Amino acid sequence: MFDYRRNLTDNKLRSTSTGEMARKLYLSYPTCVFVENPEIEYAVRDAASRLFSVPLAAIQVTGSAKTGFSLIKETDFDPVKSDLDLAIVDQRFFSYLWEESYIASNGFSADRFDDPLNEQGERHVGGGRLRFLKYIQRGIISPYFMPASPLRASLIRDVSRLGKDYQKFFKKMTVFFYASEFFFHSKQEDSINKHWGGL
Repeated sequence: MFDYRRNLTDNKLRSTSTGEMARKLYLSYPTCVFVENPEIEYAVRDAASRLFSVPLAAIQVTGSAKTGFSLIKETDFDPVKSDLDLAIVDQRFFSYLWEESYIASNGFSADRFDDPLNEQGERHVGGGRLRFLKYIQRGIISPYFMPASPLRASLIRDVSRLGKDYQKFFKKMTVFFYASEFFFHSKQEDSINKHWGGL
């Protein structure tokens, strides 16, 4: 079986750039947890493709499911505890979510977002808007950070329902939307940098 950890180490020793490593790992290599179940990977990606009306190639698996372990925590993928992280790389759908978020939040007004709690359990007023905009600047939209709206609720509900169909393979499903392949592999470089920093 392909050894993802060893491959990452070998590529670091060969001075492979993080950008090239991200393209190899997330856009070319097989998905570790589905190596023995390619029909399941196809079923999951096809269902997501149909759900969001995007091409099958736009659906990518990321996180510990892709490599078999977390590049940040170094923990192995566990079907009981680990999520299946999907990336939807489609400019059209990303633009649609961006526009709908703008409308739903009345121009990204802070009061339309769920503010996260700080360490003292208090709401960080305006933090939800800042978090959303921080992701947008990197070409990423998370439905969990979108402004409150029927669209946000429906995205979260649909992803949860889709994940339940495959619960024996992972705990739950999460999804992030990317403006382009460039933004997708740029985001994955962060985890590669952290992993390589620990070698």
